[in-house]
Amino acid sequence: MKQFRFLLILLSVLVSCQKDYDISKSPYKFLPPETEVAFSINDLNVFVNNIEKHDILSSIINEDLKESIEVIKNIKTTNKVYVALLKPEYTDYIIITKSDSTVFVVDSLPNHVSKNLSELDITKTQIDSTVFYHKHTNNVFLASNNLNVLKTLKPSEKNNPLSNLIKTSESKTSAAVVFKTKASNYSNLLFSDVIRDVENGYSSLDLNFYEDNLYYNGIVNSTDSITQALDCFKKTIPQKTQSLKIAPRNTKSLFSISFDDYSIFYKNLIKLTAKAPDSTKTFLNFTNEIALADNTLILYSLDADLVVETIEDKSISETYRDIDIYEFGNTDFFKSRLKPIISFEEASYFSKYEDFIIFSNSIEIIKSTLSDALNNNTIANSDAFKNVSQNLSEDSSVFIYKNNDGLSDYLDIETKNYHANVVQYIYEDNYAHVNGVIEKFKKKPTTNSVTETFTTVIDTQIASPPQTVKNYISNTNDIAVQDINNVLYLISDSGNILWKKRLQGKILGKIEQIDMYKNGRLQLAFATSNRLYVLDRNGNDVSPFPRKFNDEITQPLSVFDYDKRKNYRLLVTQGKNLLMYDAKGKIVSGFAYNDNTKTITSQPKHFRIGSKDYIVFSTEDNLKILSRQGDIRIRVHNKIRFSDNEIYLYQNKFTTSNTLGQLVQVDNRGKISRKDLNLTDKHNIATTSKTLVSMYENKLFIKSRRIDLDYGVYTAPRIFYFNDKIYITTTDLQSKKVYLFDSQAESIPNFPVFGTSAAELQKLDKNKGLELITQADDKTIVVYKLH
Repeated sequence: MKQFRFLLILLSVLVSCQKDYDISKSPYKFLPPETEVAFSINDLNVFVNNIEKHDILSSIINEDLKESIEVIKNIKTTNKVYVALLKPEYTDYIIITKSDSTVFVVDSLPNHVSKNLSELDITKTQIDSTVFYHKHTNNVFLASNNLNVLKTLKPSEKNNPLSNLIKTSESKTSAAVVFKTKASNYSNLLFSDVIRDVENGYSSLDLNFYEDNLYYNGIVNSTDSITQALDCFKKTIPQKTQSLKIAPRNTKSLFSISFDDYSIFYKNLIKLTAKAPDSTKTFLNFTNEIALADNTLILYSLDADLVVETIEDKSISETYRDIDIYEFGNTDFFKSRLKPIISFEEASYFSKYEDFIIFSNSIEIIKSTLSDALNNNTIANSDAFKNVSQNLSEDSSVFIYKNNDGLSDYLDIETKNYHANVVQYIYEDNYAHVNGVIEKFKKKPTTNSVTETFTTVIDTQIASPPQTVKNYISNTNDIAVQDINNVLYLISDSGNILWKKRLQGKILGKIEQIDMYKNGRLQLAFATSNRLYVLDRNGNDVSPFPRKFNDEITQPLSVFDYDKRKNYRLLVTQGKNLLMYDAKGKIVSGFAYNDNTKTITSQPKHFRIGSKDYIVFSTEDNLKILSRQGDIRIRVHNKIRFSDNEIYLYQNKFTTSNTLGQLVQVDNRGKISRKDLNLTDKHNIATTSKTLVSMYENKLFIKSRRIDLDYGVYTAPRIFYFNDKIYITTTDLQSKKVYLFDSQAESIPNFPVFGTSAAELQKLDKNKGLELITQADDKTIVVYKLH
């Protein structure tokens, strides 16, 4: 009997542990049923930056998150953070994320007072004037400004629309928002009062921000019955929006509906409105699109002549530029027929132009629309629309366009230069896909031009040139830079400082990136003179790092991934010795470098030739070529008088240069060859596997081609490879000019540009073109865009 009781208790504990484990994997299950709006935040720093500074986003959600943002700013995690706003007025909030020892450290909070409510296992904290309550439960961190809400908060195992949408939100965007479609502020992103008029529906939007632009996509869900305006598109096929070809360029707002069969759309509309169907066959049966552009109604048809023939009660009023304008006797035809989706009163006149029929209550508006169409002065031909069209889907069920004035009126805020903004709905399977673009228009630069994208000023002098690191969330690149006070900054692809972190020393060489947990989330890995750091996306230390060293680290950290399986090896150099760690900070027992009689003078590198791995570095006068285990793989007997250049794999040989200006190459049998490059002792080289670049004084050699630059003080040339093309940069520190050449030694058009440090070429954002990152002065990073 005792044994049975023990097994019962054990089973109970195991079930409880399993439940805890499941909840920690799905913290969104703590979202209460009264949630009106929920955010799923993937990139905390980017999100916080944008809701405070972004023109559009801040106007929609900043006020609602004003109080909770003070708490969110102090959360340290790379896991998703969920923020729920509760009805009725969003005054109460809940913050939810997976818990660990560093997610919310009270002692590190600024200007705070904390008190443990021990009887509730809850902590009350005040930061400045913000009061909130928080606790850890089931490996989940929970916080709220309402104590009663936090006390009663429990995970729900029930399936509900909110949880389902949160669960499926995209993890590669900065954030997602799920809201009841009637929620006032957030449904403004839907661009339509008709579409947002849904009692029980939810909308889910994945959000991406870039500079002042906002891109979002997601769904508006529905049911099997016809309960909302979007359900009128059941069993219809989305079409390309054609009305943009005739709607005038200065149109403030355009609302277009498209379908392959008007009769199906109309039957659905009748079900929605519960009104008696009109059995009369109308000219609308021959249309594929109906659009309201300000005070003009536009019909598109594959046979516009047939539409005109079918229209009854018409007479020619006048002819304008050889185009007939008709007077329409049935002026109330559109008044209620398409309600609630489109309502148009007094269709007094119409005219046919190409595949379009345009209606208006004013003959002058008809003439003006025809004039714009004849002169190609339409939305489709505007530069602003062409710009946003790159982010649009080909076909739509509903297409909503607003220019700057239309956007300003709809959002009830002052906007500037948002000349073309679009929300599309593509209906299928009882829900509509949403695709939204709110974009500030910048005139497209001419081809081959170079424009300054942004500058970012940091607190004090920059210690070493900026470098780029991968943003695994947005699949873009950020900029990392350290100042002379050893503060490391991470800067977004739009120039915002995401975070700052003081380090114990200057970073040696390049920041590497590893995927420690093999889940796609990258960490930053690097060394200072006495620390080995691994930081997460938000700048937090990743346990068990940083590792402290008593003896000085003398070379940059080397990171090897021999078989591309993310089994990383972190190689630390200390004078004559090498220490190898795995990604969890443990010494690799299978590695031992015993031939350590001389000081290591270059960063160890890993090369693979065929199926063999080589770890290569220089000592005082000898090239060392090791195996994975640290044994000598190839013994090089001859001494080499190394220059200060790195070791490369060029022409399948280990390649560097000596103080005589010779190219020194060692093959995989240890044989040395030397080639005179006619360089001085003070020179630089860089290579790819097939391209050699060298430089001394003002002479730059790319392969066999020579470029004579102006006399100056030049940084070492750097090679970059993008889109099957090689680029070479060097900076004249005296004249403050950054040069950029291709592999044929041809200058890239519109270079040099202004710059005061070595430059890096990179694809920072998702837009076309590369960026060049350099310094504008000792505290300022400048980024140029190549068009």
